[in-house]
Amino acid sequence: MAIRAQDFSKAVKILYPLARGGDKGAQYRLAVMHRNGQGTPENTKKAAYWMQRSADQGCKRAQYALGVFYEEGIGVDQSLGKAVIWYQAAADQGHRNATKRLTRLQTGGTFETAIANDMSPDEALMLAVSNDDVAAAKLSLGAGADISVKNEYKQTVLMEAVARRNLKMTKFLLDKGADANAVDVYKDRPLLIAATKGDSNIVQELIKHRARLDYKDVNGNTALMLASAKGHKKAVSQLLRYRASHKAKNRNGETAIVLAAKGKHQATVKLLEKHGAHLPIVRKEQLSAKHKLAAINKGAKSVYKDWSPLMIAVWRAQDDVLALLLKKGENPNQMDKQGHTPLTRASMQGYESIVSRLIAAGAVVNKADKSGKTPLMWAAEQGKSKAVDVLLKAGAKVDAEGKKKQTALFYAIAGGHEDTTARLLAAGARPHNILIDGKGEILIAANTMSLKTVARLLRAGGDAGLRDANGHDAFWYAVDSGNAALVNLLHKNYRYIDRKDKSGRTLLHKAAELEQTDVAALLIQKGLDVNIAAEDGNTPLMIAASRGSTHIVKLLISKEAEINAKNNVGNTPLILAVMANSPTSVKLLLEAGADTGARNDKREQAIDLAELANDKQIIETIKAHEEKSGFFGFIACKASSGC
Repeated sequence: MAIRAQDFSKAVKILYPLARGGDKGAQYRLAVMHRNGQGTPENTKKAAYWMQRSADQGCKRAQYALGVFYEEGIGVDQSLGKAVIWYQAAADQGHRNATKRLTRLQTGGTFETAIANDMSPDEALMLAVSNDDVAAAKLSLGAGADISVKNEYKQTVLMEAVARRNLKMTKFLLDKGADANAVDVYKDRPLLIAATKGDSNIVQELIKHRARLDYKDVNGNTALMLASAKGHKKAVSQLLRYRASHKAKNRNGETAIVLAAKGKHQATVKLLEKHGAHLPIVRKEQLSAKHKLAAINKGAKSVYKDWSPLMIAVWRAQDDVLALLLKKGENPNQMDKQGHTPLTRASMQGYESIVSRLIAAGAVVNKADKSGKTPLMWAAEQGKSKAVDVLLKAGAKVDAEGKKKQTALFYAIAGGHEDTTARLLAAGARPHNILIDGKGEILIAANTMSLKTVARLLRAGGDAGLRDANGHDAFWYAVDSGNAALVNLLHKNYRYIDRKDKSGRTLLHKAAELEQTDVAALLIQKGLDVNIAAEDGNTPLMIAASRGSTHIVKLLISKEAEINAKNNVGNTPLILAVMANSPTSVKLLLEAGADTGARNDKREQAIDLAELANDKQIIETIKAHEEKSGFFGFIACKASSGC
């Protein structure tokens, strides 16, 4: 495409709204035009501004250009330190010119001191975290910042990220090795901060990275206590899920449930009670069964409201009180406002001995509560396998359905309880093979990469072809996860090889996107058409080319993928490979017969985009191919390309 001078002015008008909307490619192109005075007066400050915006979003060409700006003082104050940071970022993404610049700096002896002359990497990292800038944090670490750097209060950058409730930054720092148990001068730790803030997602991420649940703050409060005191139910639930102790006490002798009650957080109190915590009505170890019963009768009115003494005895696992009440003729099937019976409560807690006692006293095994859940469903959801065994032996219906057709098996799988799932299947439970709230048993198992559960479900009649609202089935989740064992398990009897998802993409598109060469080869071997196009017109080869996935590009070419197909905006695999700055893919496509003269809907050819990016290696590759082919009529486009 030959861009005339008057075309640039129109291009600037088109690019501005896209750039303001966050399009990193448009931001980069606009920066180049401001730098070169194309369609707008030359303005290096505006060029630097838009280049910074694009670089912050990960555009490697913008990162390289910004490094040049800082090294040469174009539109910004000259700073070798910042130049090194941006060169490193671009080099990490494979930008060859950035690598050359870094090598030159190293050879000249300036690399080690470049950052220090302006801002130390540690200072840059702390600034990046305080600004919620993950890209800048990555650059700082690449320049040598210490992930364990602390401020004057011994607070780490991870603590700052947690305090700012920035999940993305928290995950990034943890993945880079940040200490999840670091402590500051106030005895605060990342998990204690997250619990106080009530951010359940960050709580979970910290625990996954081995944050200790038993550490206490200066007042003796654990993370569970801090979350309970604030009534952060989701955070409390996460902590209990990972077995945080509800029995621990702070310096005032208060437990988590006491703090929740003091704060009048009834939902949190009930959640803690569900996990075995109880308010200190009496010191039960000092009382006989009759005294315990008297205490229950006295406290039930204020603490448990609609609960009967029998229900309270069950909840508190007071087997002796339970025996006394049943002997007195208490009804084992009485219900609270939620329709829960004592058997329901015992089942969800996994008190198998109490479950047995209640059943022996006449408790109805299959009595559903107001939500439609039976005691077996509750036990399965909580993973209480022994209680499940007792209920099944007593005649619990293994395939009983709730209001939305949920079964005990569904609840066990959704809870990730493999042992409970196995017991239910052994007792005759069968997969429903339907979607419940958009989920199905085998989809949940595949999505969580539970190999044993998927295998058991398949043997029990689970439908590997069950699809969710996005058109994804279990095999799709297996490919998405990259779990080779799961892929091998599911592919053997998979009958839906040409299936498309909601966006018209096949499994081969997904494998190409994730650069899974072995999976792609397996799918092709099973007969999946290599030229199926998604709704956006992209074929698997286009996806591979746009990712620079040379191994998959080579594989698809060998399987006769259409080399010159176009997507909905007219881009061919060759054009996409140029956009991806992948010279190897470009060479493979050219050798396979890619048309260098093909134009997209913007009238751009592959050579145009290579010229715009100033990618000399790709330019030389295309020109050499055209000369060899006897083609000299290409027109080089002198504008910029996307990222």
